[in-house]
Amino acid sequence: MPDIDPAALSSRPSANLSTPTLSTKSITVQPPGSIKTTKTSQIIPARIDLEPLYTALKQAIGPEAWVVYKESSTEFLIGRLNQAEYSERIDPILASPNGEKEHLHNQLIAAIYGNVTREMPDQGLAPWVSANDKPTAPVGSKPVSGDAAERRLKGEVMQLPSKDRRRIKDLVGNDLDPHEQLTNAFLDYHRRQPKPAEVPPSAGGIGGINKMNFDLEIRKRFAQPLAVESGEFPDGPLIEGRMLPFCYEAGLTNGHVSDAAHFMTVATETFIKESIAAIFAKTRSNGPGEGGTAGFGAGTQWIQTHKYRRQLAKEEDAALRGDLARDKGGLLPIESKAASERGPLGMADVRIALEMADSGLAQFPIINTAISYGYREAK
Repeated sequence: MPDIDPAALSSRPSANLSTPTLSTKSITVQPPGSIKTTKTSQIIPARIDLEPLYTALKQAIGPEAWVVYKESSTEFLIGRLNQAEYSERIDPILASPNGEKEHLHNQLIAAIYGNVTREMPDQGLAPWVSANDKPTAPVGSKPVSGDAAERRLKGEVMQLPSKDRRRIKDLVGNDLDPHEQLTNAFLDYHRRQPKPAEVPPSAGGIGGINKMNFDLEIRKRFAQPLAVESGEFPDGPLIEGRMLPFCYEAGLTNGHVSDAAHFMTVATETFIKESIAAIFAKTRSNGPGEGGTAGFGAGTQWIQTHKYRRQLAKEEDAALRGDLARDKGGLLPIESKAASERGPLGMADVRIALEMADSGLAQFPIINTAISYGYREAK
């Protein structure tokens, strides 16, 4: 440790009381524009050379599959394909036993994405891309010069009609996008308002309609009263008058066939009879006939009491022997007595039959609801 002089600690340096002399140098201020800035291009890395990756992948894939691969990759990079659609297209192309094609594909895509953050490329296609993708002329064919090809193309265009030439000239200045046409087709379909079916007037002739206003005829489809309003069973002319406007509305200008109304009448009558027979079988007893099916069709059997069945068997045997005669309706005395004691059919009976099983009316929700909730007791 060095020795310290005690005198040096107690002594103070002499202060200079003279005014300090300032420097005579002038401070120069440079304008902001004169300051030199370093070029940013010096710190941006150079672009990745894609030529070896591009060439190796193209040779591995082959010229036929390269067209599909190049088109799919272009649409994927610009956002027209998602990853699932892009993989569906190129997976069969890149499939290989050792995974070489897939490795080259990954290198190319990674290099393309890596060049996004690097220097801007030159305008246009790279020279090696143009040289490799240029179509080769077949062997033995004479190359066509630019002027000769232009003259031949001009001659072919001049042979077209003037309307087609004018259409081609208009297409030159239009930027046509094939995907836009598909989009417009769907948009036009959704924007199109549904139009009512136009029924062309018939040409006339036998059974035809000549100069008829179909709109007036279509409006008549609900003009006729319903059977529930008139209280009458619909006959052939009434059904025909209701069917014809519906045929015009559906576009059948010649209407319906002549037997359609008759068949509809028979079908309606059969349906109502079967429904009523099913309701009677569920709510009445002691029907006519040995099995209670007389006059009600097959499959409809009434419940019969033992006393009624025994008396009915005796009277049938007596009728066969000639000891007993039937009435004008063909009924035996016991059957006539049971029919006179049987009450009329009411809405309560219809509801009971509907709750027990389907009697043919359950397929109509409106009728089903009206029977279940829209009637009064003893009606």
